[in-house]
Amino acid sequence: MQHYSREIEAAVKYIHLHLHVPVTLEETAEAAGISASYLSRLFKKETGMLFVDYIQKERIEAACNMLTYSDYTAAQISEYLCFSTQSYFIKIFRKYTGTTPAKYKKYKVQDWK
Repeated sequence: MQHYSREIEAAVKYIHLHLHVPVTLEETAEAAGISASYLSRLFKKETGMLFVDYIQKERIEAACNMLTYSDYTAAQISEYLCFSTQSYFIKIFRKYTGTTPAKYKKYKVQDWK
C-alpha cells in the first residue's frame, strides 16, 4: 500500500467516503486542511495522478464491484456514482477497463458463478 502525507491520506479518505456525491477539489482540500491549489499539486506529486483522474478511477473500481456483486444496472450505478450521463459513464468505464459495463458484468458474473 502507498504511504502518503497526512494531507493526501485525508484527501483520499474524503474521496472514498464521498464517491456517491459530487466531489470538488475545494471541499476535499478543506477536509485535508490545505488550499485547493496546494492539494492539486501535492496530489499529482504523491499519487502520480490528477485529482479528477483519481476520482474517476475510484468510481470505476466501485462500479466494477457493483456490477460484479449486485443486481444494479449500469444506469443505476452511473447515477449512484455521480456520472453526469450514462454515456459519459460508459466512456470513462471503457477508458479504465477496456470494455463496456454490460460486457464487464456479463463476463465477471460468469467468472463468479
